[in-house]
Amino acid sequence: MSKKKKKDKFIVNAREIELLNKYYEVDNENRIVTMPLHYDKASDLVNGKIISKDNYLFDYEELTSINDMIKRIPVMYKIKINIDIDDYEDYEPDKLLAGFNDAMELNQFNYEREKKLKFLRASLLLIVGISVLFFVGYGKINHWFGTSQEADIYSEIFDIIGWVFIWETVTIAFLSGSELGVNSNMFKLRVLDVSFSKDNNVIVTENLQDISSKWHGEIKLEKASKWSLLISGVGFLAMSAVSIIGSIPTSINSLMEMRGSSAGDGTALVITLMIFTLFDVLISVLEILGAVAALAKYMGKRIFTKLSKVFFIFLLLLLAPILVYSFIIGSVGASYLVTLAIVLLYMFGYVSDYVIERRRNASNEVENKTNEEE
Repeated sequence: MSKKKKKDKFIVNAREIELLNKYYEVDNENRIVTMPLHYDKASDLVNGKIISKDNYLFDYEELTSINDMIKRIPVMYKIKINIDIDDYEDYEPDKLLAGFNDAMELNQFNYEREKKLKFLRASLLLIVGISVLFFVGYGKINHWFGTSQEADIYSEIFDIIGWVFIWETVTIAFLSGSELGVNSNMFKLRVLDVSFSKDNNVIVTENLQDISSKWHGEIKLEKASKWSLLISGVGFLAMSAVSIIGSIPTSINSLMEMRGSSAGDGTALVITLMIFTLFDVLISVLEILGAVAALAKYMGKRIFTKLSKVFFIFLLLLLAPILVYSFIIGSVGASYLVTLAIVLLYMFGYVSDYVIERRRNASNEVENKTNEEE
């Protein structure tokens, strides 16, 4: 399909284009709007709070203002931004353009951090919500709330609390927008180029696709590593919640029943009870520590580095017996497969994160040596 036919699919309001023509240069045939922005002096564009002898960082408020103007241009039109300045003072146009690029790239980094934190919060809220619902369901089965009408009210309250957490998860992860993300994507998708001029004579210009291609975003392996660490961290938390709510109380109750039905000395059963309980508690603690290690790496934190390594070695040693066990019995359940998937995701996330970190450090060393030689 030709570009002409693609453009004809969009309905353009003639009055809106007429209004745009009063203030912008509009190329209707190619669907391009040139946005002329006028400033009296270059210092109006520079963030005066950030002082650098050789570089000028573009002011974030001006960047936001430009974004607001972009939003008002019909989506079927691409945009060219021309910043015309009467007095450049002592500022160099090419460095102003570089400062504009840097401000946009810093916004991209901030957006990536904001996105990671958003998904982490949503994941933690999801675990809380599911844990509360699991507690309610398991409590009803085991009559923790009793059988009276008050018990039904208590279980209903907890049920509502659990669903509130889950709906909050959906709101944070999928429904709440990000101003940084909207601005960043808008520039990349809609703006063709940015130029600086004086008296409408262009001094320096750069294609925005060339600009965005220089942004040092996460590579595919890094994204896969982060998602693996997030999913495995949430998985370990979920496993610990199931153990704390279900497995530990069940082991205690079953062993207490065994002790009550035993006619002989109950000392051996008490010791067995303590061993089983301590084992379940130990497993829950390890799962929580594994979750902390995974989520810390997901957020790029250098804390718990040794814990991450120790936990990886522990899982590596544990993986062989797990696989041998599945081979011997010949069939496995859903819980086994889920546990194995969580373990493998953590191991992949840890190894890939380690490889990326080593490559990055090696690249930085080479760059530092090159700078020293120059």
